[in-house]
Amino acid sequence: MGRLDGKTAVVTGASSGIGLAIAKALGAEGGNVVLSGRKREKMDAAAKEIESAGGKALVQAGDVTDEKVVAGLVDAAVETFGALDVMINNAGYNPFDPVINGGDYARWKETLDVNVLALALGCREAVRVMQGKGGHIVNVTSVAARSVEPDGPMYAASKHAAGALTESLRVALQGQNIRLTAIMPGAVATNLVRSMPQEQLFTVSRTLGIDPEEAGVEPGEHLPQEMLDRVATMAKAFVLSPEDIAQAVLFAVTMPESVHVNEIMVRPSQPLQMPGLRLPD
Repeated sequence: MGRLDGKTAVVTGASSGIGLAIAKALGAEGGNVVLSGRKREKMDAAAKEIESAGGKALVQAGDVTDEKVVAGLVDAAVETFGALDVMINNAGYNPFDPVINGGDYARWKETLDVNVLALALGCREAVRVMQGKGGHIVNVTSVAARSVEPDGPMYAASKHAAGALTESLRVALQGQNIRLTAIMPGAVATNLVRSMPQEQLFTVSRTLGIDPEEAGVEPGEHLPQEMLDRVATMAKAFVLSPEDIAQAVLFAVTMPESVHVNEIMVRPSQPLQMPGLRLPD
C-alpha cells in the first residue's frame, strides 16, 4: 500500500528533470499523477511507468504561463480523478542573463512569467478546487531565494519573489487545511542550464569530456542524456540528482495533516565550481 493511495497530484514542468522525477516518485507511492509540460515524449513514458506499477496517470501538454492552460490542468485532474490533493508548481526557467552591461528584456520577462506568475496561477487554481476540502501546494523554488546572483540577478529576483509569494499564501491560508511548502534545491543535474549562452554551455560540456557538437548540445534545447548522466556520475558531491529533490517533496506531502513543513532546503555536500558555470549551491 502506497503512502499516496487515492490521492491526486498535478506536477508542472514534468517533461524532464526534477518535475519528471517528482511525478514518478508520487506515482510509485500510489498517487494519481497529472503530468504537465511542453514536451510529451518523456511524460508519456513516465505515465506508462506509473500505470505499469499500478498507479494512474494523465499527460497534459501546455504552457503554464497561460491562465487557461493552468485552469484546464487543474480541472482535468478533478474531472479525471475526482479531486486535487497535491499541486506541485515546479516549472522553472533560468535565463543566465545579466541586467547591467547588456541583458535581454524578453528573457527577463520569461523568467518572471515562469518562475513567479505561473507559480501564482498554479496556487490560485489549486486553492480554487481545494477550498473546503483541503490539500497541499508545493512550490519548487531555489536556494537562490536566499542569496544574490551577480551574474544572474533576474533569476535570483524571481526566486526571492517566489519565496515571498509562497510564505504570504501559506499565512493567508492558515486555518483552511491547505498547506504550502517551499522546496529550495541547490545545484541539480537538470536541463535548466540549457538556456546558458552557447560558449558557456559548450565549455561545461567539454569539461565533462563531451564534444558538444558531436553530442548535439544546442542552447535552448533539452540536453543529451549522456551529458546529464556524466554530471551525475562525475560530480555526485557537487550536484544533486532530480530524485534527491523528489524525495524531499515526497517527505513533505506524506506528513500527517497536522504537520506543516514550511520549507525544505536541499544542498549538495560541496559547492559546485566549474569553468563557465555558476549555479546557486
